[in-house]
Amino acid sequence: MPVKERSSFQRKVDHICRVIFLTEEGKPKSTLLIYSFSLALLFIVVFLVSYWLLLEPLEKALSDSSVMLRNIVEYTVPAVAGCIPCVALSFAFRERMNMVPAAFTWLCVIDMIMIVTMVFMVDRTDWATEYRLFLTIVGIPMLISAALGTVASQVVYRRRKRALEMRMEKYSTRR
Repeated sequence: MPVKERSSFQRKVDHICRVIFLTEEGKPKSTLLIYSFSLALLFIVVFLVSYWLLLEPLEKALSDSSVMLRNIVEYTVPAVAGCIPCVALSFAFRERMNMVPAAFTWLCVIDMIMIVTMVFMVDRTDWATEYRLFLTIVGIPMLISAALGTVASQVVYRRRKRALEMRMEKYSTRR
């Protein structure tokens, strides 16, 4: 059976993934990179589900409100609702406390890549309208979600790290 030839795009993606994640011997560079990237993809799904579940009820509840208030609430409430389970997941990683902050960093990087990529992919005939639509639907909600999650996960990480250091200090001074 003949082997299907990979497209140039697939070869470029494979090359980028090899450079970022694998050494020259084919071993993972860092498990933190791989795990946090996978966790960032899971966070994207969590945020998409939170927006999908909450936008309709929020739209109905705020139908008489101003457009500005509706937009602010529709961007922030699902972002906060998505951040809660994602940041709470940081308590599941006892040994790798920095996994969730690293995943949110990946989320910010993925969002920035998506926003910049859309600059080149949007049809040039009505660029301003289509790019604003993309930013309204995907860019701004993901940016708000990534920013809220990054701040929250950093706060949780630093508090947990400080508590661990204090526990270790307490045990090291015992006789």
